[in-house]
Amino acid sequence: MTSVTATTATTTAAAAASSSALAIDMDEFLGVLVTQLQNQNPLEPTDVSEFTSQLVGYAQLGQQTAMNDTLTSLSSSLTSMFTTQSAAFVGQKVEYESAMAPVQNGAASWTYTLDGAAASTALVVTNQDGDVVWNGTGDTASGEHGLSLSLSDMSGVAEGDILTLTSVSTDADNASVSNAVTAFATLNAVLFADGVTSYQAGDAIIDPSAVLAFYGQA
Repeated sequence: MTSVTATTATTTAAAAASSSALAIDMDEFLGVLVTQLQNQNPLEPTDVSEFTSQLVGYAQLGQQTAMNDTLTSLSSSLTSMFTTQSAAFVGQKVEYESAMAPVQNGAASWTYTLDGAAASTALVVTNQDGDVVWNGTGDTASGEHGLSLSLSDMSGVAEGDILTLTSVSTDADNASVSNAVTAFATLNAVLFADGVTSYQAGDAIIDPSAVLAFYGQA
């Protein structure tokens, strides 16, 4: 289901309120200026430099209002464009830098990468509470390897749970090395909050900068 959440309404509303406030200030300024001209002492008229300074202030205020309106319009346009583009990511399968993968459609998937050949590789999957829900042996050859587990493979796991894979290899000298792990997920929402964009996959929140690859619609 496509879901794109934007929290730019607050920013837009604030900008509109600011523009409105400036408009009110301008009206008040003009009222004060006209009253001043009407009531100035003919024998001691308003000093030209002071009058000019007031006019300059009025002009700057008008420019400020126009600039604020332009920025508000630009912000709305950019938000609309970005929201439309981001919606295309929903439903995409992604690989990202993390050992944490959500259980979606009854399965969770990762890769683990060995820098070199190993004598043995141990794989352990834990839930959010740190409980072991699956463990087994992995590949020992150098390079990237995949692991995909279904609900029936694991103990006490439900759809939507976020699971963590730990992969440790042991070399011929019995030295242990932790292997790099990446996770897979299908995006179901793009979130915007306080100027920050993030992807949501189930209950997992993914930083866009951590995404390594998109694999199209899952």
